[in-house]
Amino acid sequence: MSPFPPFESAYNSYPEARQNMRYFIGLVLVLVWLGTAKALTPLPDASPGFFSGEWAGTGNQGVYCYMNLSADGRGWVLIDGGTGDWLGARMQWRNQQQSLQVEQIIPLPASPQLRVMPLEKFALSTGFNQSLKLTWNVPSGGCHLQKIDTTARHLLGARQTLESVRPGASK
Repeated sequence: MSPFPPFESAYNSYPEARQNMRYFIGLVLVLVWLGTAKALTPLPDASPGFFSGEWAGTGNQGVYCYMNLSADGRGWVLIDGGTGDWLGARMQWRNQQQSLQVEQIIPLPASPQLRVMPLEKFALSTGFNQSLKLTWNVPSGGCHLQKIDTTARHLLGARQTLESVRPGASK
């Protein structure tokens, strides 16, 4: 015969120990959850560097958009409607917790020689995965923009993957 009572009978004979163990396990789980919650959700980045850089993208019917944002809160927007004629504006902007806010639009002067027309009104909205949507007062639907350096990294990765899967590539 064993000197220790069976586990079940010992477990049932101390109900307050069971309750204390439940409280202890619950407390440990809450503390672990609180400690990891901040690590899973970073604070929104309000620095100007979050959006600064060159952005490019396309829209419907051959529309091409280019935007250059400086870390000092200034920027340029150029839109080619597919004909080689550009709409252009300078702007003042700021990063408001990872949401790009346009504060002032300064249309570029018209220049028939450069085929540039003033862009008087546009809107930027933050998209998914560090993308932006540029819309203006035409029914084109706007442009979806991504940072050029991000696009270049994706392009390089796609080319490397394509080279490795082509027939005759060494594996």
